[in-house]
Amino acid sequence: MKRKIWWQIPGALPVSKKITLQSQYGPVGKNWWTFRFVSVLEEYGENGRLSRAKHCARNGFGNAIRIGPGEMSMGICCSGTATRPVGLLFPRFPTEVWDMVIDTITSDAALTGSLITGEFSQDLVDTLEQKEIFLIPDQYRSVRAYCHCSDDQNPCIHIAAAWYFLAEILDEEPWMLFLLHGMRREEVISRVQTIRHQASHPAFASDEIPETERKTGIPEMYDTRSFFSCIGDSDEVRHPVPERKVSPIRLLGPAPYRLGGKNLLERIEDLYPIIQAYAKGEMDRMREKLFRQRNR
Repeated sequence: MKRKIWWQIPGALPVSKKITLQSQYGPVGKNWWTFRFVSVLEEYGENGRLSRAKHCARNGFGNAIRIGPGEMSMGICCSGTATRPVGLLFPRFPTEVWDMVIDTITSDAALTGSLITGEFSQDLVDTLEQKEIFLIPDQYRSVRAYCHCSDDQNPCIHIAAAWYFLAEILDEEPWMLFLLHGMRREEVISRVQTIRHQASHPAFASDEIPETERKTGIPEMYDTRSFFSCIGDSDEVRHPVPERKVSPIRLLGPAPYRLGGKNLLERIEDLYPIIQAYAKGEMDRMREKLFRQRNR
């Protein structure tokens, strides 16, 4: 089995491990987003320095890589053993921009699907850029870079080498672009799912009784105010609990997840008869035990 490279393993970003570029010749990158990311550097930087930066990243090494919200830092060594600390600071999106990102994804089923399945969509990048939100920097100067070498040009060969290293990381994990702007993909997914669920299953107003509840006495699905007891905002039971058997979990409606090809609701519902039988058996044993104790 082919072994995963280091940045594909969560939490495995190397601190002391020495790495070189995977691409040992030609352009850096395999995917469209990497080419666009690299082009931001190469359209700005001086060709001689960029050539030396590639040589440095391929024949020297990088280490101490750290990626967090809004920043990436690492050590770059072009010759010998000493490394120069290099940092790239990306613009962190403010709250209102992240709200726009979430709303854009939430309102488009295709974008939501690509986010959840992990397919990095060009439509997502292009749609956000139409709103002047740039996951991939639109220009090199939008990223602040630092290196303490004697070269007063930006990018110097060390900064450019770090950019190429980051490009190869994004080649394998493009969703780190979210992290570089301040939010993890998992948090984006959570917010998108919450908003879509609330939109498709709005809560009823406290003084409303849904039609199905009036007719059957069974609380409307997703209306968790009356789960189990049918009690609403007041402390009074507005309708008697129906005589027909209704699995309590059914009152909450389909779950937003699937397990083994089935909705999670169905998986959980299958446990109710087993739990009921177990509880009944335990109750019978307790009654029998009490009966024996009383008749000794």
